[in-house]
Amino acid sequence: MPRPVWNKLADRRGELLSRELAPDVHAERWARRYDGTVGPLNRWVDHVRETTYENIPYFDPASAGAGAHVLVLLQDPSGEAEEGSGFVSKHNNDPTAHNTNIATERAKLGYDISLHWNVVPWWVANTAKPVRSLWKESVRAQPYMVELLEMLDPAPTEVILLGRPAARAWDRLVRAGLPEALRGATVQTAPHPSPLVFPRTDAATGRGNSDLIVEAMRMAGQRARGEKVRPAAGGPAGRRRPF
Repeated sequence: MPRPVWNKLADRRGELLSRELAPDVHAERWARRYDGTVGPLNRWVDHVRETTYENIPYFDPASAGAGAHVLVLLQDPSGEAEEGSGFVSKHNNDPTAHNTNIATERAKLGYDISLHWNVVPWWVANTAKPVRSLWKESVRAQPYMVELLEMLDPAPTEVILLGRPAARAWDRLVRAGLPEALRGATVQTAPHPSPLVFPRTDAATGRGNSDLIVEAMRMAGQRARGEKVRPAAGGPAGRRRPF
């Protein structure tokens, strides 16, 4: 029995990244993984795979075509990213990717100027590995995160941290010392787009988690495009994190 289609928006647009459900789309994306902006990043992924023995997914070659001006960071890849499509992508066939895809569309955050990744580049809950904690794995992954940030040229001017684990890992990066080019970036936090969080209400603000995610993405995209930004009242999205 075929897997269900979770990312209905990507499927409707012919962008679904699934070896099983959309093999032609996947094959075309796979053939381009070393091309364009993400090409050097994916060669770096190959190196990190060899040194960590982790099955790390690739960056999506459909992203950051005009540069990684907005860096969107979550906690770690989904099982679908690592063992399904082989990419970190908002077009993956899982609910979190679907919610991320919806949020970027609502926010008008173009895939051409954004790059999606994780503070831990491998799937922490991989059942082929011993039981692992997200926090310890984020500490282990920190040197690789620094390497990635140093590779991004030009450096992102906007960073969006989705979920508390991503925000905590970034805080630790800041304490250790960010690459010089990232120190002027505007950093925003927002809830994680998982199906358990995305439809809920944020207790601190009374706003929907999905609205907070969209607001952070909208403002990041506007700043990256040089447009005037008007933050919504009442929410933490868009607050600049001092460092």
